[in-house]
Amino acid sequence: MADYLITGVSRGIGRAVAERLLAGGHRVYGIARSPVTEPALTGQIALDLAEPAGFAEALAPLLATVTRLDGLVHCAGVVRPGPMAEAGPDVFLEQFTVNVVAVAQLTRIWLPALRAVAGTVLLVNSGSGLNARPPLSTYGVSKFALRGYAEALRQEEPGIRVSAVYPGRTDTDMQRTVREAESGSYQPADYLRPETVAEVIVSVLLLPADGAIPELVLRPAAHPGPSSPDARR
Repeated sequence: MADYLITGVSRGIGRAVAERLLAGGHRVYGIARSPVTEPALTGQIALDLAEPAGFAEALAPLLATVTRLDGLVHCAGVVRPGPMAEAGPDVFLEQFTVNVVAVAQLTRIWLPALRAVAGTVLLVNSGSGLNARPPLSTYGVSKFALRGYAEALRQEEPGIRVSAVYPGRTDTDMQRTVREAESGSYQPADYLRPETVAEVIVSVLLLPADGAIPELVLRPAAHPGPSSPDARR
């Protein structure tokens, strides 16, 4: 039995990862903006990821009881579609705060517990972290920064594993926001299921200790047609 902490646990990929780990008999702690009733987590903290300065105080009770952490899974994120020419500082700041700064702060706080068991930090990035383009330009810039953070953390912390997963378009609420910005139809069958992405994430977390997966790109199996959205979360 291992201990895992997951952000964005209330829905989408984060919830699917939590359900998969709980089904495997592991202890799962969740971070979400509001209390979560499903799945039945081992413990949870209500946290606004847009306010990273308050993380240490809010997490103190959990840190006092969970001193060894096998995996920290960063699933939460925010997207604000639109052209960069119209994006003010607030658009960049919000996405960088949630998608990058919150990740760095949470990881820093939990490093002692991760080091104690040579744990894994897993960052759910995006296809936009490999190819930034409209209408998700500012989101893509933040995900490129997250990619850089993962590379730096991997070199600074050789005693833990750092993995980045880049899912293509996935059937989540975020994807609905993206398709609305693209003025496109929403066809769930064209996208990855959150459960599929979760299965891959869990396989990375449970990889035997002698191996590591620094980066993994996952795409929908169907090849998009001329009018279909490209593979991007």
